[in-house]
Amino acid sequence: MSRVRFVGRVEGAKVPRYHLYGESAADAGDWFVNVEPLADRCRANNWKIDPHSHPHFGQIVFVRSGQGQMTVETDRRPFRSPSVLTVPVNTIHGFEYGMDTDGWVLTVAEPYLRNLLDRMPELRDVWSEPRILALQVDDEETADIRHALLRLDRELDGQASGNVIAAEACLLTVLVAILRRSEAATALRQSSAGDSGLVREYRELLERRYREGWTVARFAAELKVPLPQLRAACLQVEGQPPSNLLHERIVVEAQRNLVYSDMAIAQIAYWLGFDDPAYFTRFFTRMCKESPSRYRERKRAGTTA
Repeated sequence: MSRVRFVGRVEGAKVPRYHLYGESAADAGDWFVNVEPLADRCRANNWKIDPHSHPHFGQIVFVRSGQGQMTVETDRRPFRSPSVLTVPVNTIHGFEYGMDTDGWVLTVAEPYLRNLLDRMPELRDVWSEPRILALQVDDEETADIRHALLRLDRELDGQASGNVIAAEACLLTVLVAILRRSEAATALRQSSAGDSGLVREYRELLERRYREGWTVARFAAELKVPLPQLRAACLQVEGQPPSNLLHERIVVEAQRNLVYSDMAIAQIAYWLGFDDPAYFTRFFTRMCKESPSRYRERKRAGTTA
């Protein structure tokens, strides 16, 4: 795949990008953490939150009661209480809640979250991917999350001395509870801090350059590491080579545009840096086990594979 020269201007999928749902950048206040009852915004939107993304923060939804459906990128996933729904920065997501659903929405500003994860890298697993984490009604972690969110809400609203410190302590309680529950559900991969840092840098660079037709060797050169070192780090941390991460990112963007934009398939191919739309179609079909046209038709019809 080589870099393509564009003729004219091609726009990507126009998915709304909000601070809090429905709020533009101009509406955003000066905060690092926000917590609010789930029903406050959902009731006003008839319990349906259309697909959108947040460029400047991540979210965790604690569903104390009720059930619904979570849209992640172009897939729909059911959930029921009690559960935790995690939404990393820039993930396209949406929700349809039952009218009896109750819980809390925790929002963490990206600069503060990045600082938090730099200080406490173990918590990166909480934000590594969007997920639905089922909880147990009488589980200790479930109780910790609920109590910490209630306390966090009080600390953020109050003016008591040390409330910012107390708020961070409450936030950490929530994140640690989710981390421990995740470890109980699935064995989390262990990796060295060096490997994790290199993979994080690779993902950040990939996010900026994945549409420019770069090879993995070009990414390694830009990161100033030998290609075998980048490959070994990705295998250690992610369990797959760096080429897979690159291809997966391209596929996600292709899927977004197939579902949320009106661009022709050839335009999407050029948008993603392919010189040849036919090669893009073969690439997508190999990765997704169906052609771009079939994927678009199926997703827009709301059917499953």
